[in-house]
Amino acid sequence: MLAGHLQEKGGKYYAVLNCKHHDGKRFPKWVPTDLPVKKGNKRPAEKKLDEFRVLYNEYGELISEIEEIVSPSILEQSCTVVSHTGDMLFADYMLYWLSYKETEVDPVTFAGYCESVENHIYPYFKELGLTLSQLEPKHLREYYRFERIGDPEHGKGSKKGTTVVHYHSNIHNALEVAMGDGLVGKNAAHKQRPKTDKFVGSFYLPEEAMECIRLAGGTWLELAVLFGLFYGLRRSEIVGLKWQNFDFDRNLFTIAHTVTTFQRKGQKRVCYAKDKAKNKSSMRTLPLIPLFRDKLLAMKEQQKEHRRLFGNSYNRKYLGYIYVNEIGELIKPDYISSTFKKFLEKNGLRHIRFHDTRHSCASLLLRNGVSMKEIQAWLGHSDYGTTANLYAHLDMEESMLVSAERLSTGLFGALPGPTPDPGKPNQSAGKKDEDTKEIVTPLRLVAI
Repeated sequence: MLAGHLQEKGGKYYAVLNCKHHDGKRFPKWVPTDLPVKKGNKRPAEKKLDEFRVLYNEYGELISEIEEIVSPSILEQSCTVVSHTGDMLFADYMLYWLSYKETEVDPVTFAGYCESVENHIYPYFKELGLTLSQLEPKHLREYYRFERIGDPEHGKGSKKGTTVVHYHSNIHNALEVAMGDGLVGKNAAHKQRPKTDKFVGSFYLPEEAMECIRLAGGTWLELAVLFGLFYGLRRSEIVGLKWQNFDFDRNLFTIAHTVTTFQRKGQKRVCYAKDKAKNKSSMRTLPLIPLFRDKLLAMKEQQKEHRRLFGNSYNRKYLGYIYVNEIGELIKPDYISSTFKKFLEKNGLRHIRFHDTRHSCASLLLRNGVSMKEIQAWLGHSDYGTTANLYAHLDMEESMLVSAERLSTGLFGALPGPTPDPGKPNQSAGKKDEDTKEIVTPLRLVAI
């Protein structure tokens, strides 16, 4: 039986059925109930929905044979059984939950739900044929184990623990809705969250960060590398930067707009822009240091010149955005990730993900004595626990180094250095001064 839900539109109730084309691409089929949205009509509309879920096949086609053979009373009885006893297949219920969530979350989040449910959860449990009432915790544990191990014989690779946790989250949320609707008496996913390995992000040391910034200069990656390593901005936040969010008089800028990409099965990847950040804490205002201020003002003048040179060929869709190329096209988040990887390989730099520039920023802040609470605000984490969990090991390393230095000084005093040869110039001292000047400068900036 099809998954579906009620939706209000134009003052009337519609049944929205979760169907698919013959090529596998899913689509919502809207069927009118002819019932106006008013008190007393919701229950009759729900009965109509149950009827439509039986009368239409998975491709959204009316099954005329059912309409001719099954009497309305028998049809109503069968729908009532399915709706109130949990005899719907669990796999089909996940599709119902998916159609229900489409109107509650933004397109990017919904695309993630679709990828999890349609490509992984649904196929596995459809083959098992378990109903909602038959689903037990052991079935979920077996599924999570299957996803972690994979199925090499059929070309299915293993999944990371964090990916399987996303699957679990979808299942848990769907079963919570089923409980609320009275379809099941308990949530089989309760306390079944799969374990994950503790995440330890990679990060660049100060000299590596400086070399990365130097080599990125003059390339389309320069802006992303600068904002990633110094401010710890996410890709979506960098691409979403707009001129209107910069106050060059007060030397401040605000993270208030993001751009992300998503892709549904069988569709092209599209950009999604929104005037909000990942969470409330991510909407933050940061100081604009002179180095960035001068570079951005130069970019602003350069964009004016590009608009003049290219005239009507200049893409004016993204006017107001900072991160555009010479013809006004927005630099996409996916471009940053893919080009950053090639950039590191080409220049012989140690491999890290672009998101690890964010971790590198946190490491530089810690090295300069910035507290965890301040780092939380700088990076825009929603709560202190997130910051502490991600970077506690860095904080511990710094504390251990300080403790070792103090203990060494307390026990042994200041150890004498090598005696210089008066007949030879101190060549290493000069080199050290040059290196120190290049490395320490960004650290002082980070501490501002």
